[in-house]
Amino acid sequence: MISRTSLWVVSLCAGLLPAATCLAVEDAGLAAALQATLSQHPAVRGKEAEVQAKGFAGDSARAQRLPSISGQAGQQQNDSQPTSFVRARQPLWAFGRIDSNIAYADADKVLEEADLLRVKRQLLEQAAVAYAKVQGAQERLLIARENVQSLDALHQRVQRRADGMLAAEVDVNLSQARLIQARAYQSRFASEVAVANEELLSLTQTPVTVDASVPQVANQLPEDAELLAKAQEQNADALIKTQQIALAEAGVEREKTSNMPTLYLQNEYYISQPEFFNGDRNQIGLVLEANVEGLGFAALGRSRAAESRLQAANDDLQSTRNDISRTVKSLISNRQLQAQLIEDQGLSVKALAGILASYKRQYEAGQKAWLDVLNMQREYSDQLQQQAQAQNEWLTYSLKLAAMTGTLDPLASGMKDE
Repeated sequence: MISRTSLWVVSLCAGLLPAATCLAVEDAGLAAALQATLSQHPAVRGKEAEVQAKGFAGDSARAQRLPSISGQAGQQQNDSQPTSFVRARQPLWAFGRIDSNIAYADADKVLEEADLLRVKRQLLEQAAVAYAKVQGAQERLLIARENVQSLDALHQRVQRRADGMLAAEVDVNLSQARLIQARAYQSRFASEVAVANEELLSLTQTPVTVDASVPQVANQLPEDAELLAKAQEQNADALIKTQQIALAEAGVEREKTSNMPTLYLQNEYYISQPEFFNGDRNQIGLVLEANVEGLGFAALGRSRAAESRLQAANDDLQSTRNDISRTVKSLISNRQLQAQLIEDQGLSVKALAGILASYKRQYEAGQKAWLDVLNMQREYSDQLQQQAQAQNEWLTYSLKLAAMTGTLDPLASGMKDE
């Protein structure tokens, strides 16, 4: 018989099916849960719409390079002045003002795309953890069911012995009490499975079967130093802060050029009073237009504010990197602790399984009391539950680290696990 520890190692390291086969199943496995979350969750669709809006803002900034058309129609009491005309202007040189506006709009869109990545990574982590919770609850429910079956078999045995006058009625009552208690635990774990499934469903928006092993990409992580460096590089929060710096730099440049003049090629066509220009309705020429607001002090204030925002963005990035480092180190430490617990509890479960079998034989031979067998069965079941809890927590920490470093992204996009 294969031990639970062996089954767990097989499930984590390889699985009963290849990873590519798991990814091909549409409604089963971690890959299906992650893909359903990104395709169905309203938070992703809403953020994608915001990215599109930023793209349209960039199109609007680029449109400043195109000609503009304006017009005026009116009637004055003094007909000596033209009052109705159509004007077309083509910007020739804006001294960098239009280019800086475009650069700012592009940087703003990239920032929104980084925020979209943050939302996706956050949902991927939540979905992966919820998936792990379902797996853990199912495993604990399975252990509880097996405990109920074992206690029921033991209860039936002691009942037969009591019927044959080989056991006291108190033994029957004790075994029945333990059986009732075990069934209560089974009901509790069944409830945990239902709650975990509902949590997963709220993220995927569609039912996903949690019966496939977690692919290797989700739990085979690099060494600690490489993992920390990858988290600093790939973490969505760090990417956002980096892009906020780029946006702040674009903002500084935009404010520096905000007071620059614009040179236009202008064509005016006068509808009324053509005699004002000796009958020539078309007037073509170069126009240099500038607007100095508040004698330049308004632009100076905005420029200094932009520089302050740039400094704040740099400081925010450093703070974020410190937070990422602290979080990753904490997850690594907890993951290592759970790995040690899994190893220790595996040895304990193996030892308790042998002791329980020995106690049962000794009880049949009249060398052990029935209470000793019941106590050992409970201790063995409790140790199995602790082992399953440690395994599930190890998997949860692994998935959190995988989400932070972008390791889950290929799985969520449907790419095959290498």
